[in-house]
Amino acid sequence: MKETLPTLNFYKKMKFFYSIALGAILTLGCGQLSFAQTSGSVGIGTTSPDASAVLDIVSTTKGVLVPRLTTTQRNAIATPKNGLLVYNTEDLKFNYWNGAIWEEVGGGITWFSGQGQPANLDYAKLNDLYLNEQTGDIYQRVMSAFPPIVLTWVRFNFDKNNKNQVTGVSANIGAFSATTLTFPVAGVGANSAVVCSPMFNLANGIVIAQAWVSSPGVVAVKFFNANGTAAVLSAGDYQLAIF
Repeated sequence: MKETLPTLNFYKKMKFFYSIALGAILTLGCGQLSFAQTSGSVGIGTTSPDASAVLDIVSTTKGVLVPRLTTTQRNAIATPKNGLLVYNTEDLKFNYWNGAIWEEVGGGITWFSGQGQPANLDYAKLNDLYLNEQTGDIYQRVMSAFPPIVLTWVRFNFDKNNKNQVTGVSANIGAFSATTLTFPVAGVGANSAVVCSPMFNLANGIVIAQAWVSSPGVVAVKFFNANGTAAVLSAGDYQLAIF
């Protein structure tokens, strides 16, 4: 039997047909996807991605899913890169790698402690606290400048030795009235805050209403008498904590 070989024109027609079919498949499969790449930015769902973003995803009906891992799977990631983000399916929280440990996104304040100042805790996040066990000083991680954002440790203006003991004088407090005793305390600044606590029992109905720095080096403490009759405020020692 004599066979007839396909002509060159036949191959051209088949190539054209496959091109049309492939185009139709891609059009149907990507009908819901708008993709654009301009000036080094990639956009999904937009034809004009923002120039400040390497990836700009736009949608009003869908979200973005990041990898979902258990804690064991997350911990098995070899040499995670700083900023690596996963969703922890056990804690139901987003986790990110801060260069040393896995942190919760939006997690609370973490306490650290050690001997000396917190010089080498670069993995601590904003608002974390550190206790210097040698001095009792407490430091907080804060932003020193914006912009740029620079995280530094700042010592709170108090420690275990930052207190004073002073002696008050006796005073007569009338019914439903207040009186103020003034205690000179060296080294107290005008912007310092004060907490006052007596080292003895006050008479029933007498309370400490407030304490404040009335002038540099001088602490004023106001007492209030809630009794219906006058009462005597006895002299005694007071503990003043300065912040």
